[in-house]
Amino acid sequence: MDIDHFHDFYEIYYLLSGERHYYIRNRMYALEAGDLVFINKNHLHRTAGGNHQPHERVLVSFDDSYVAPVAPGPGWMNVFGGESFLLRPTAHEQGRIADLLQAMLGEQKEDKLWGAEYTRTLLLQLLIQLERIRKAKPALVSPEQSEGQRRVYGIIEYLDTHYGEKLSLGGIAEQFFISSTYLCRIFKQTTGFTIIEYLNYVRIRETQTLLTQTDWPMTRVAAETGFESIAHFGRLFKGVTGRSPLQYRKQHRE
Repeated sequence: MDIDHFHDFYEIYYLLSGERHYYIRNRMYALEAGDLVFINKNHLHRTAGGNHQPHERVLVSFDDSYVAPVAPGPGWMNVFGGESFLLRPTAHEQGRIADLLQAMLGEQKEDKLWGAEYTRTLLLQLLIQLERIRKAKPALVSPEQSEGQRRVYGIIEYLDTHYGEKLSLGGIAEQFFISSTYLCRIFKQTTGFTIIEYLNYVRIRETQTLLTQTDWPMTRVAAETGFESIAHFGRLFKGVTGRSPLQYRKQHRE
């Protein structure tokens, strides 16, 4: 996906060949063949070409209910601690991952006996492999860290903290002693998102939490997350999630 998006299920992105840039929440990573990205629920992400060469990848999407029948226990997906991360497996580890993914693709394409059940067990094996690889690594792959990118990471942390306030491009730029033009340019170059796109994402993400964990009226939910207009909040929320705030609250409380 070369557009920014987030969703309430997990994704595993495995790059078979080529190069890509992957934006995860507030960081940008340079992927090479054999790299694997795990995207947790509701984390903003997108991909973009690292060069103009073609690339191949395998994408696996699933939710908690899909894994539940074979999971070792309730809440087992918390094994990753709510994180998204990039792994750079060794050649041997890549072989194991590729074998599991190939087996999953085979089950999906062929109508075999108990194919769905077997695919679940393959996914469980893949998740266990990822956790073993992750824990065996001295450190996860770091995001790109140019001077401009480090400045943008600071701006993102500011937005993540002050999203409930009345913010403007000029005010944010002044906070970091840069011009609005430069702010917009380096933010887009580093993250792939505009300032407004990212701020709206943060606000919608926080409203989702409030809608499911409180009984606050919509006017308070909107005000607490920085929306000055209840109508604007409703339109943006439905545009991002595909549901109205009331529909979202009802669905996640059933």
